[in-house]
Amino acid sequence: MDSTHNEQRKSSRSGAMLVTSIGLGSGNIGFAAGIFGRLAGDQTLYAATATGAGVGAAALTLGLTVASFIRKGGEE
Repeated sequence: MDSTHNEQRKSSRSGAMLVTSIGLGSGNIGFAAGIFGRLAGDQTLYAATATGAGVGAAALTLGLTVASFIRKGGEE
């Protein structure tokens, strides 16, 4: 490594804060999707709840996948 470049340090924190933030954001997205499904999609309460839960789970999965890719530095 060239001596003019600073060595990149790994983050000493665990990923708990990142995972918690992604989880809370996914919950908000799912909640908004359920409300939208109930009002604009004319869904029943049960269908809107299922829509919100599905969208929230998909957002959580996508968010964790992206966070894992970024933390690895794009290396596979």
